[in-house]
Amino acid sequence: MKKKFCVTVNFKTPMKNKLFSNVGLLLSIFSLLIFLPSCQDDEEEIDCNTYQWEYTGDEAPDTWPICSADCGGQSQSPVNIAGAVADDNLQALVPAYNPVPIDLINNGHTIQFNYDEGSTIDVNGEEYELLQFHFHALSEHTVSDEYFPLEVHLVHQNAAGDLAVVGVFFEEGAENAFLSNFTGNLPASENQNYTSEDMVNVADVLPTNTGYYTYSGSLTTPPCSEIVTWLVMKSPVEASSVQIEAMSDILKDNFRPIQALNGRQITEFN
Repeated sequence: MKKKFCVTVNFKTPMKNKLFSNVGLLLSIFSLLIFLPSCQDDEEEIDCNTYQWEYTGDEAPDTWPICSADCGGQSQSPVNIAGAVADDNLQALVPAYNPVPIDLINNGHTIQFNYDEGSTIDVNGEEYELLQFHFHALSEHTVSDEYFPLEVHLVHQNAAGDLAVVGVFFEEGAENAFLSNFTGNLPASENQNYTSEDMVNVADVLPTNTGYYTYSGSLTTPPCSEIVTWLVMKSPVEASSVQIEAMSDILKDNFRPIQALNGRQITEFN
């Protein structure tokens, strides 16, 4: 954020030198007004016409609300997951994902897998179509203030344009069979892609435990639109240290800091 340089003047003077001190004080103030602005910007204003958000530097997450108004909203993501309340009205997620060819792109912020049309998930009676999934390292959500080394987001959209995003944590352990389909060919540079006719099914990345946390939130990148039902799987899946390192070396801490709940309730399906 912008920094300010400000001059502070001390108005306290001993009573016995009051007259001379006041004269000196007025001269000092006059000199300051001529030679120094009382509060001066040491950086240029952000130009939202050329603004390109980033995770570090001058366009880091603390600047996003300046050019993306929703990023300063009251229902932002990610959040720390703690104190979740069981909700008997929630249902198990019902994915109907098809095998698709590999279609990866490095868009400069993440590694994204664009999914072919026709794969859906049922979220408590509402159907959403899978659009894409992408990765964050470290994880964006935390559980009881603890980060995971990697998180994948499966982004779905319903007929009304609202989103349901399924989050899956990775922890270090055995090699992940799903990731092994492409971790040896990750696009390392912006706009680089990797495609293959090899068929994969993202259903294979979901944990066997169907429990999840859910809350109402937002996209975790600009424009930070508050149109997301978050469904964060309670059980992490394993990936090898080599797989996690390969992802992390490219993603370079592409996670947004934790946002305030602002009175929102996190519920859970067990």
